[in-house]
Amino acid sequence: MAISYDNVLTKHYHGRFGNAVLRWCRGKSIMSKLPDCSKVVRSKAQRANEKRFAAAVHYAKMVLKDPKLMEDYDKIKKEYQSTWNAAISNFLLKPKIDAIDLDGYQGQPGNTITVSAQDKYKVEGVNVMILNETGQVVESGPAVERPFSGSMEWDYKVTVMNPSYKGNRVVVRVSDLPGNVVQESVVLDST
Repeated sequence: MAISYDNVLTKHYHGRFGNAVLRWCRGKSIMSKLPDCSKVVRSKAQRANEKRFAAAVHYAKMVLKDPKLMEDYDKIKKEYQSTWNAAISNFLLKPKIDAIDLDGYQGQPGNTITVSAQDKYKVEGVNVMILNETGQVVESGPAVERPFSGSMEWDYKVTVMNPSYKGNRVVVRVSDLPGNVVQESVVLDST
Protein backbone atom coordinates (compact mmCIF):
# COMPACT_ATOMS: atom_id res chain seq x y z
CA MET A 1 0.00 0.00 0.00
CA ALA A 2 1.38 3.37 -1.02
CA ILE A 3 0.53 6.53 0.94
CA SER A 4 1.09 10.06 -0.35
CA TYR A 5 0.42 13.23 1.62
CA ASP A 6 0.59 15.83 -1.15
CA ASN A 7 0.94 14.17 -4.56
CA VAL A 8 -0.42 16.45 -7.27
CA LEU A 9 -1.14 13.49 -9.57
CA THR A 10 -3.31 11.48 -7.17
CA LYS A 11 -4.62 14.17 -4.81
CA HIS A 12 -8.40 13.78 -4.32
CA TYR A 13 -8.62 10.89 -6.80
CA HIS A 14 -10.57 7.82 -5.84
CA GLY A 15 -11.68 4.63 -7.54
CA ARG A 16 -10.23 1.72 -9.41
CA PHE A 17 -7.18 2.18 -11.61
CA GLY A 18 -6.21 -1.12 -13.29
CA ASN A 19 -5.49 -3.57 -10.48
CA ALA A 20 -5.12 -0.79 -7.92
CA VAL A 21 -7.59 1.20 -5.85
CA LEU A 22 -7.07 4.90 -5.11
CA ARG A 23 -8.67 6.37 -1.96
CA TRP A 24 -8.61 9.76 -0.29
CA CYS A 25 -8.74 9.38 3.47
CA ARG A 26 -7.94 11.94 6.21
CA GLY A 27 -5.82 14.13 3.99
CA LYS A 28 -3.87 11.24 2.48
CA SER A 29 -3.96 9.73 -0.98
CA ILE A 30 -3.82 5.93 -0.55
CA MET A 31 -3.17 3.35 -3.26
CA SER A 32 -3.70 -0.33 -2.52
CA LYS A 33 -4.19 -3.50 -4.52
CA LEU A 34 -7.64 -4.48 -5.66
CA PRO A 35 -9.27 -6.71 -3.02
CA ASP A 36 -9.83 -10.36 -3.96
CA CYS A 37 -13.42 -11.27 -3.12
CA SER A 38 -13.49 -14.50 -5.15
CA LYS A 39 -13.47 -16.72 -2.04
CA VAL A 40 -16.09 -14.76 -0.11
CA VAL A 41 -19.25 -16.77 0.49
CA ARG A 42 -22.21 -14.48 1.10
CA SER A 43 -25.00 -15.48 3.45
CA LYS A 44 -28.61 -15.78 2.36
CA ALA A 45 -29.39 -12.44 4.05
CA GLN A 46 -26.47 -10.73 2.25
CA ARG A 47 -27.64 -12.06 -1.13
CA ALA A 48 -31.19 -10.87 -0.39
CA ASN A 49 -29.85 -7.44 0.57
CA GLU A 50 -27.82 -7.27 -2.68
CA LYS A 51 -31.00 -8.01 -4.67
CA ARG A 52 -32.93 -5.39 -2.75
CA PHE A 53 -30.21 -2.79 -3.36
CA ALA A 54 -30.11 -3.71 -7.07
CA ALA A 55 -33.87 -3.13 -7.20
CA ALA A 56 -33.35 0.24 -5.47
CA VAL A 57 -30.77 1.22 -8.10
CA HIS A 58 -33.21 0.19 -10.84
CA TYR A 59 -35.90 2.35 -9.22
CA ALA A 60 -33.52 5.32 -8.97
CA LYS A 61 -32.69 5.01 -12.68
CA MET A 62 -36.42 4.98 -13.44
CA VAL A 63 -36.91 8.13 -11.31
CA LEU A 64 -34.16 9.97 -13.22
CA LYS A 65 -35.87 9.14 -16.54
CA ASP A 66 -39.35 10.25 -15.41
CA PRO A 67 -39.78 14.07 -15.23
CA LYS A 68 -42.84 13.80 -12.94
CA LEU A 69 -41.03 11.58 -10.41
CA MET A 70 -37.94 13.82 -10.62
CA GLU A 71 -40.15 16.79 -9.75
CA ASP A 72 -41.73 14.88 -6.85
CA TYR A 73 -38.33 13.99 -5.41
CA ASP A 74 -36.98 17.52 -5.94
CA LYS A 75 -39.83 18.76 -3.70
CA ILE A 76 -39.31 16.24 -0.88
CA LYS A 77 -35.57 15.56 -0.79
CA LYS A 78 -33.18 17.23 1.61
CA GLU A 79 -31.32 20.30 0.36
CA TYR A 80 -27.91 18.57 0.37
CA GLN A 81 -29.19 15.33 -1.13
CA SER A 82 -29.18 14.25 -4.76
CA THR A 83 -32.34 12.92 -6.39
CA TRP A 84 -30.51 9.63 -6.96
CA ASN A 85 -29.72 9.18 -3.25
CA ALA A 86 -33.21 10.24 -2.19
CA ALA A 87 -34.81 7.67 -4.53
CA ILE A 88 -32.56 4.84 -3.31
CA SER A 89 -33.12 5.80 0.34
CA ASN A 90 -36.89 5.99 -0.15
CA PHE A 91 -36.97 2.61 -1.89
CA LEU A 92 -35.00 0.88 0.87
CA LEU A 93 -37.02 2.29 3.78
CA LYS A 94 -40.62 1.18 4.15
CA PRO A 95 -43.35 3.38 5.64
CA LYS A 96 -44.42 2.83 9.24
CA ILE A 97 -47.84 2.71 10.90
CA ASP A 98 -47.65 4.51 14.24
CA ALA A 99 -51.24 4.17 15.43
CA ILE A 100 -54.73 3.14 14.37
CA ASP A 101 -57.37 5.06 16.35
CA LEU A 102 -60.67 3.16 16.45
CA ASP A 103 -62.26 5.22 19.25
CA GLY A 104 -64.47 7.04 16.74
CA TYR A 105 -65.89 3.84 15.22
CA GLN A 106 -69.21 2.38 16.42
CA GLY A 107 -70.39 0.78 13.18
CA GLN A 108 -72.29 3.87 12.00
CA PRO A 109 -71.93 5.71 8.68
CA GLY A 110 -69.95 8.90 9.22
CA ASN A 111 -67.76 7.40 11.98
CA THR A 112 -64.04 8.03 11.57
CA ILE A 113 -61.05 5.71 11.74
CA THR A 114 -57.80 7.67 12.10
CA VAL A 115 -54.43 6.31 11.01
CA SER A 116 -51.07 7.81 11.96
CA ALA A 117 -48.38 6.77 9.51
CA GLN A 118 -44.98 8.04 8.46
CA ASP A 119 -42.36 7.59 5.80
CA LYS A 120 -38.90 9.11 5.41
CA TYR A 121 -40.24 11.29 2.58
CA LYS A 122 -43.98 10.98 2.05
CA VAL A 123 -46.82 8.54 2.65
CA GLU A 124 -48.48 8.14 -0.74
CA GLY A 125 -51.71 6.47 0.36
CA VAL A 126 -53.60 4.74 3.16
CA ASN A 127 -56.28 2.12 2.52
CA VAL A 128 -58.66 0.87 5.23
CA MET A 129 -60.64 -2.38 5.10
CA ILE A 130 -63.17 -3.63 7.66
CA LEU A 131 -63.71 -7.40 7.79
CA ASN A 132 -66.43 -9.18 9.76
CA GLU A 133 -65.75 -12.19 12.01
CA THR A 134 -66.00 -14.62 9.06
CA GLY A 135 -63.44 -12.62 7.04
CA GLN A 136 -65.88 -11.06 4.57
CA VAL A 137 -65.27 -7.44 3.59
CA VAL A 138 -67.83 -5.10 5.17
CA GLU A 139 -66.31 -2.08 3.42
CA SER A 140 -63.00 -0.73 2.21
CA GLY A 141 -61.57 2.39 0.66
CA PRO A 142 -58.86 5.02 0.73
CA ALA A 143 -58.36 7.27 3.72
CA VAL A 144 -58.04 11.02 3.20
CA GLU A 145 -54.98 12.95 4.32
CA ARG A 146 -55.65 15.53 7.01
CA PRO A 147 -54.79 19.06 5.91
CA PHE A 148 -51.48 20.37 7.30
CA SER A 149 -50.52 16.95 8.70
CA GLY A 150 -47.56 16.46 6.39
CA SER A 151 -49.05 13.13 5.17
CA MET A 152 -48.84 11.71 8.70
CA GLU A 153 -52.54 11.73 9.72
CA TRP A 154 -55.23 10.07 7.62
CA ASP A 155 -59.00 9.80 8.21
CA TYR A 156 -61.31 7.14 6.84
CA LYS A 157 -65.04 7.99 6.91
CA VAL A 158 -67.23 4.92 7.34
CA THR A 159 -70.05 4.56 4.77
CA VAL A 160 -71.71 1.24 5.69
CA MET A 161 -73.90 0.43 8.70
CA ASN A 162 -72.28 -2.37 10.72
CA PRO A 163 -74.33 -3.09 13.88
CA SER A 164 -72.29 -6.18 14.82
CA TYR A 165 -68.90 -4.46 14.55
CA LYS A 166 -67.44 -5.84 17.80
CA GLY A 167 -64.97 -8.60 17.02
CA ASN A 168 -64.52 -7.32 13.44
CA ARG A 169 -61.04 -6.70 12.11
CA VAL A 170 -59.70 -3.45 10.64
CA VAL A 171 -56.84 -3.85 8.15
CA VAL A 172 -54.76 -0.78 7.28
CA ARG A 173 -52.37 -0.70 4.31
CA VAL A 174 -49.91 2.18 3.96
CA SER A 175 -47.88 2.79 0.78
CA ASP A 176 -45.12 5.20 -0.15
CA LEU A 177 -43.89 6.70 -3.45
CA PRO A 178 -41.78 3.69 -4.60
CA GLY A 179 -44.67 1.34 -3.81
CA ASN A 180 -43.47 -0.13 -0.52
CA VAL A 181 -46.49 -1.35 1.43
CA VAL A 182 -46.91 -2.16 5.12
CA GLN A 183 -50.05 -3.65 6.59
CA GLU A 184 -51.39 -3.86 10.12
CA SER A 185 -54.52 -5.52 11.46
CA VAL A 186 -56.48 -4.61 14.61
CA VAL A 187 -59.45 -6.47 16.11
CA LEU A 188 -62.25 -4.23 17.34
CA ASP A 189 -62.77 -4.58 21.08
CA SER A 190 -65.39 -7.23 21.83
CA THR A 191 -66.12 -6.00 25.36
